[in-house]
Amino acid sequence: MTREMIQTKAKEFLQKMYGDANSEFNFSIGWLERFKARHEIKSYKRFGESG
Repeated sequence: MTREMIQTKAKEFLQKMYGDANSEFNFSIGWLERFKARHEIKSYKRFGESG
């Protein structure tokens, strides 16, 4: 998953939970890094053939 995919899903969850009330919430790169650290999510680069 890419950074953009995670941020998009987070925005979708916020919208479903709170509607337009929190539309100004910013899912910044800093937010994403703290989220990953809090949930022990690691980033890995894949090498080799695709497909």
